[in-house]
Amino acid sequence: MKRILLALALIASPALAEESKPIATQVGEAMQPAAEAYGNTMTRLVNEFFAGSKGVMGEAARANLKAQDKREREANRGVRRTMKECIKPGNVIDDDVKECMEGLRIKEW
Repeated sequence: MKRILLALALIASPALAEESKPIATQVGEAMQPAAEAYGNTMTRLVNEFFAGSKGVMGEAARANLKAQDKREREANRGVRRTMKECIKPGNVIDDDVKECMEGLRIKEW
């Protein structure tokens, strides 16, 4: 861990010299995306572990996984479409059509 921090400090030292922030703050800001990715991965792993169990913990973990999947889909949302473009044959409107209109699902029907 110390080697990684030292390497980050040495690599970023020319860029860091121009800023007025303390080096520890600059290193922390540089490591923040990796730390957030690690935290999200660990949270998902724990939720997947508990999702297979019965009871309150399993229900909560499944709800958390569902919410996390929804947030990821919304973050990677595609182009929004009109209902006319997404409606199913026979003028059927359901959750798939709603997701297609919001750009969360590709029209596959």
